[in-house]
Amino acid sequence: MQRIKLMPDYECFALWDENAVANLDADALPISAQLKARIHRWEDAYDATLDRDDPARSGFASERDLHAFDEEGRALWRCLRQELGDAYAVRYFSPISATVIDP
Repeated sequence: MQRIKLMPDYECFALWDENAVANLDADALPISAQLKARIHRWEDAYDATLDRDDPARSGFASERDLHAFDEEGRALWRCLRQELGDAYAVRYFSPISATVIDP
């Protein structure tokens, strides 16, 4: 079984192949073009919070923005689980709780 984790990180894909401990491009997965595009937008939204001049100051402008980002991450996680089916185990790392959610 393929194990994947959805977890944002700066300047990386947000998907991680847990079997190989490697970064994974959504375009390599058998999912819809719409879901791939949503994942890439989510990755871009996270990268936009990076302060290159002072990385310690990186983060969302408000708690509201962080919660909206987490809500979209959870929605993406549910869509990934649905589209990938039983051949994949998909987990989600919540940036709010800093924990991995595994159904």
